[in-house]
Amino acid sequence: METTTYSQALIEAIGGAANIRSLAMCMTRLRLELHDISRADLSAIRAIHHVLSVRRRGDAGVEVVFGPAIVNNVADDLSFLLDIPIARKNAKAVVKLTPAGPRRERPRTTGYVGRRRAMEHAPTTLSRDDLEHLKELLNSVDLASDEAPTGDGELGDCAILVLNGPNMNLLGVREPGIYGKNTYDDLVELCHRTAIAEGFGEVRCYQSNHEGDLVDAIQEARLSYDGIVLNPAAYTHTSVALLDALKAVGLSTVEVHMSAVMEREGFRQTSYVREACIALVAGEGLEGYAHAIRILAEHLRGTQPSSRK
Repeated sequence: METTTYSQALIEAIGGAANIRSLAMCMTRLRLELHDISRADLSAIRAIHHVLSVRRRGDAGVEVVFGPAIVNNVADDLSFLLDIPIARKNAKAVVKLTPAGPRRERPRTTGYVGRRRAMEHAPTTLSRDDLEHLKELLNSVDLASDEAPTGDGELGDCAILVLNGPNMNLLGVREPGIYGKNTYDDLVELCHRTAIAEGFGEVRCYQSNHEGDLVDAIQEARLSYDGIVLNPAAYTHTSVALLDALKAVGLSTVEVHMSAVMEREGFRQTSYVREACIALVAGEGLEGYAHAIRILAEHLRGTQPSSRK
């Protein structure tokens, strides 16, 4: 379903185009100021595909939470359909969910971000407000026992990067008999939810079809992240460059694959990056990412925070 369909459904549920006074957005949320809040049907908004949550905001506002990879397209659609500008919030602040001591501000990297036009999915970082709101969502639903919060606050100053290689943007379309029907948006949501449950202060999801972009992302993670969850996809079996980058930065890394690569074609038995990883998770589908994040959390709790030199 195209995002224009979501946008049109949202306009109808909000009381029509004439009822929308202004439009703003941040990393996951749309904020709509309305002329008449009573015309908004919150239940109908919640029923729209990819809407994670909706709530009233002040006397005349509605806040709608979408998955990070959807919200930009929906906002652009609404701006076009309604002929109103989008007020975009700055979501670049470093996120800390638990109190922490003084810390050097992280430099904002630009190398691979500047090439995002070549990628299906730009890097995804949630602001403090977004993560706090997702924590509220986390508390409002029942979680499986293995997803219950296990962190004790020790990771509140830690950040992790979830890095995905080629064709992962086509999840849900790409060989669903092997990779399942879940989408990349579902992957991003699961990673954020699990990282919050484990007590991480920041999690960023990044996907590229280009080897050099992945190398850049690993190199730049040296200054910004404490660990990496990595699915190199096809580059697993071919890329010495990714192995060298992981060795160079020295960050704790968990290799993850949705399929049981050890049971597939012979060429998939080789992993160049495994030498630089602390663990391998394979054959668990999308849930493998949650498993990998928990492994990384346990590992980081037992080590000193990285110096990020």
